[in-house]
Amino acid sequence: MTAGLVAGCGPAADDAKPTSSTPSAAAGSSAPAKRVLTPHDPPQWFDARRQVPLPEGATKDRTNLAGEVRGGGKDLPVLLHDAQAFVASPTGVQVVDLATGRTVGEETARGEALRSDSEGYTLPPVLAGAEVLTPFLVTTPASGTYAAGAVVELVAVGTAAPYKAAWRTTIKLPEWALRSKKVTVAAVGVQDGTAVVTVVGGDEAVSYGIDTASHALRWTHPGLKAVAVGTGMATGLLNGEPLAPFPVGVDLATGSEKWRGEKVYAADMEGAGPATVRVSSGGSKADRLLDVSNGQLRADMPPGLDSMNCTYDQAQTLVCAYSFGVAAVDPVSGQLLWALKAGEGDRKPPRVTAVWHGRVYGRGVGGPVALDARTGADIPTKPEAAPLLVNQYVGVVLDDNRLYSYPAGG
Repeated sequence: MTAGLVAGCGPAADDAKPTSSTPSAAAGSSAPAKRVLTPHDPPQWFDARRQVPLPEGATKDRTNLAGEVRGGGKDLPVLLHDAQAFVASPTGVQVVDLATGRTVGEETARGEALRSDSEGYTLPPVLAGAEVLTPFLVTTPASGTYAAGAVVELVAVGTAAPYKAAWRTTIKLPEWALRSKKVTVAAVGVQDGTAVVTVVGGDEAVSYGIDTASHALRWTHPGLKAVAVGTGMATGLLNGEPLAPFPVGVDLATGSEKWRGEKVYAADMEGAGPATVRVSSGGSKADRLLDVSNGQLRADMPPGLDSMNCTYDQAQTLVCAYSFGVAAVDPVSGQLLWALKAGEGDRKPPRVTAVWHGRVYGRGVGGPVALDARTGADIPTKPEAAPLLVNQYVGVVLDDNRLYSYPAGG
């Protein structure tokens, strides 16, 4: 599936709406007003006059010649949590106050990065209760008769000041991780006290379950590229014949396989809701929604969406987009809710940049737009920016290859 979420540019500062969330300084006082972010769920618009830059590492090696982020915002190494951004790099994580732009916390991995050229492959951290988990691929030096090796170092940073590491743990990687030219690590998700981490290199993969209370390794599943965590399961693709993996679900607590689907040629899998994954094939054009608890078919995806990347809006809708169209699907029933395609009708599909809590944000023919995720109707309020990431406090916008957070308005 091709990437569907692209970069969105912000408006000029004087185009932004006035906001009531900025308190005024007292009359006659020379002290600057304290910046305060007010939550709006979902945001109606974004205030470019109060933009805050994020660390440059958030977009290092991420943009193409057109100034767009490859893969869209969901692959940026940034997690938004309340009024903070957790920005990961191959060797550390920074905590940024989104109201002021100040770095209020920072932790680094204790080992050296496994690959010096891995900047563009860092994925976002994940939230685990009152902690944010960031995995790092690092080396262990040769010592005595022991050769150099590679490990995953998982660092848990508190979500409250002073934003320090609450705990760390390391997991030894298989030898193929040292041989592979491109290795990526992802914190897939956390549920019921188990964090799932996946490492992929070429045709190899391995997934781990880590106890977030004892910080011990619960299980190892060679060959599994985990994609989603939910309903007590880790769901992913298990290596089988060349280019024909199996969709599988494993128990979060034990790592034991609970179900296995039929092998799928050139398979791709992505999360499609709290209890659903989407499995598509580059060969047979199969495109299905599976129940993560048992692997059973929920529904076939509507026809014509096989080339579209889809993103769950963290509410109830799966939004699918590519450069010439956008559509919305109910992830439980597979029902096509609405679609906009280039060359059909008076409306032109926007370039989708982010979806969140019932809103689709993007750039239309007349500038930034927001749509209702369930109906596809235009939201009357102009959002003023097309953000790549959104939460109730900010929208994160790419402007001249740099990420900025804009305060949310509503």
